[in-house]
Amino acid sequence: MRLFPAYEQQSHCTFEAGDVSVTLEVTARDRYTTDMRLRYQGALSHFGSNSYLDLRLYHDARMAEVVHCSTSRRFEARYRYPNPDMLQRDEKFQQNRFAAELMEFCLINGRSSDAPLSGTDPVSS
Repeated sequence: MRLFPAYEQQSHCTFEAGDVSVTLEVTARDRYTTDMRLRYQGALSHFGSNSYLDLRLYHDARMAEVVHCSTSRRFEARYRYPNPDMLQRDEKFQQNRFAAELMEFCLINGRSSDAPLSGTDPVSS
């Protein structure tokens, strides 16, 4: 909510920080939750154009969780280890932590590419 405070009125917001681009897109709005897709791209080849996390925001708890990841199918809270897919025991926790760190990175280092820079007027240039 700190990263995208206008999520109730707008459908998407894009941030850039160095070579990384992060887009938050609202995919569903309900009374108690909002679903978003967090897309991320970077200069590194493993950040492909189809890399995303689907998030569910819980308004009353003021928290978000990853409900789907582009690199995996639906995942469980805990996995037995070893398993055929070689998923970590705490795969869901790791996905949530990655999303939190990515959004924190945007808060600290990101610049919204949806709004003009303050102090610049494109008409007077």
